[in-house]
Amino acid sequence: MKQLSILMVLIVTSLCTFAQNGNAPDALTYLQYDKIRIGGYGEFLYQKMDYHADQNSSTNGAIAANRGLVDIPRAVFSFEYKFTPSIEFVTEIEFEHLGTGSALEMEYEEAGEYEKEVEKGGEVMLEQVHITKTFAPWFRVRAGHMIVPVGNTNQRHLPHQFFGTVRPESETAILPSTWHETGIAILGAYRKWSYQLQVVSGLTANGFDRKGWIKNGNQKMMETTIMTSPAYVARLESRHIKNLILGASFYTGNTTKNTLKPEFFKDDEKGNVRITSADFTFNNNKFIARGNFLYGNLENAGKITLVNSGISSKSQFKRTPVARNAMAWSIEAGVNLFGWGKARPSKLIPFARYEKFDSMFKTDPGITKDERCNRTKWSVGVNYFLTPTVGLKMDYAQRSFGNENLRKENTFGVAIVYSGWFFSK
Repeated sequence: MKQLSILMVLIVTSLCTFAQNGNAPDALTYLQYDKIRIGGYGEFLYQKMDYHADQNSSTNGAIAANRGLVDIPRAVFSFEYKFTPSIEFVTEIEFEHLGTGSALEMEYEEAGEYEKEVEKGGEVMLEQVHITKTFAPWFRVRAGHMIVPVGNTNQRHLPHQFFGTVRPESETAILPSTWHETGIAILGAYRKWSYQLQVVSGLTANGFDRKGWIKNGNQKMMETTIMTSPAYVARLESRHIKNLILGASFYTGNTTKNTLKPEFFKDDEKGNVRITSADFTFNNNKFIARGNFLYGNLENAGKITLVNSGISSKSQFKRTPVARNAMAWSIEAGVNLFGWGKARPSKLIPFARYEKFDSMFKTDPGITKDERCNRTKWSVGVNYFLTPTVGLKMDYAQRSFGNENLRKENTFGVAIVYSGWFFSK
C-alpha cells in the first residue's frame, strides 16, 4: 500500500504537466510535433460491489457480497519520434494492474504439454510499436504492432474519451480491449473522410469462450503469435457534419488455422470471424453523446466448441461453448454544465449510459444458450475534468441478465484519469 501511495503521488504530480500540455495521444494524430514527444495515459480505480466475483456461485447468479477493489488498471507510456518529417516511429508500453504476468508456451518436447513461464511478464507489453511513412495526407503506410480499429472503444480508448470509470462493457466484454495486432496498414484522410485498411495477425479459435466470445482469442497469452491465417480490417470515418464523427468497421479472418493443433480441423472447417460495427461521437463542448452497434459471426462454432472442450486443462483456455453470433450496442450522453458562458478548460458532466450485449446471441444446434451472457447495464454518474484530459469520475452501475431469476449486480466506482504529453520538441 505504501508503494501504491508513492506511485499515486508521483503520477498526480505529473498531472500538472499533463494539464499544461492539454493534448492527448491519439492513434490518428500525426505530424503535430517537430521531432520527439513523450506522453501517456492511465487510470486509478476504486470499486465497491454488492455481489460475489463468481457468477456461478448459486442458481440465482452471484451470491450477495460486500467487497471492494482498488486497482491501477493501466498505466501507458507513449514515445514518438520522427526520423524525417515523413517517417514516424510510435511505441506505447502498457503496464496493467501494476505490471506482473506470465506467458503460456506449448512444449512439444514434453508430449505436447503446456508450460507456464513467468519470464515474459505478460501484463507488461508493447501495445503499439510501428513505423509510418507518409507519402501524402491521404496515403500513409504503416508496419508493426498497431491498434485494430474495430468498434468505438478500440479506436478511442483513452480515459477522457468515455464517461464511465471503466471502459464501456458492451464492446470490451466480447472484443479484445485494447485490441492490438502485428501487420501492415495503409491509412489516411481526404477532405472530411478518413480510412484504415489493415492486414494483421489473426485470432486463434482456442481462445473463444461462452462469456467473452472472441475476446480471449488474440493470442497475447502465447509466447509467439501464430499467423497461418491473417485477418483483414477496414474502417471508414466521416466528419461531414459539424461536431459529429460517424464510423464503421469490418473485420474478417479465419481462426482455426491459428490454433495450436490445426490438424483437429478439416480444411473446410474454417472458423471465420466476421465483425461489423458502426459508431458515432458527437461533441460540441455542451452536449456529448456516443453510441455503437456491433454484430459478430463465427463460422463452425459447434466444431470449435467440440475441439476446445478437449484442450488440456493446463492450457488456461476457458474450454466453454462458444456462440455463432454475438451482439452489442450502447449509448451514452452527458451535459457539460460549464459549457455555457466564458470558455474554461474545466468540465462538469453528469451522464447516463445504457448498454445491451449478449456473447451468446445465437448458438449452433446442440449448444445451450446461457442467459448469464445476455447482459444489460445501466450507468449514471458524473465526470469532473480539471483540464480536457485530467479528471475525476464517479458512477453507479447496475448489471442485469436475460433470466430474471439471476441477481442484479450493483457497482459504485471512483476513478482518477489522465492522458497527455509530458514532453514535446
